[in-house]
Amino acid sequence: MAAHIPKEYFDTEGRLIIKPYRLKDLAAIFDVNVQTLKRWMLKHPELLEHEGKYFTIHQVQHCIELFGLPQKISPVVKLASVQKAA
Repeated sequence: MAAHIPKEYFDTEGRLIIKPYRLKDLAAIFDVNVQTLKRWMLKHPELLEHEGKYFTIHQVQHCIELFGLPQKISPVVKLASVQKAA
């Protein structure tokens, strides 16, 4: 049985990869529940007009303009920063 490979939304530098996404992918990117994202989108009807399951690249960019740039938080703390804190 094949192992599940998690989707990559960010590149190695922590920048969002802009491409067509489904609603659940956008919710994961913004780190909110799907219902919360739908509620945000109701205030912007242009985002609700999409064909099929995917939002276009332009709609994804528009989401970022409206809701802010999602940040990838690195759970790894560099050793130098820990030594400075001590």
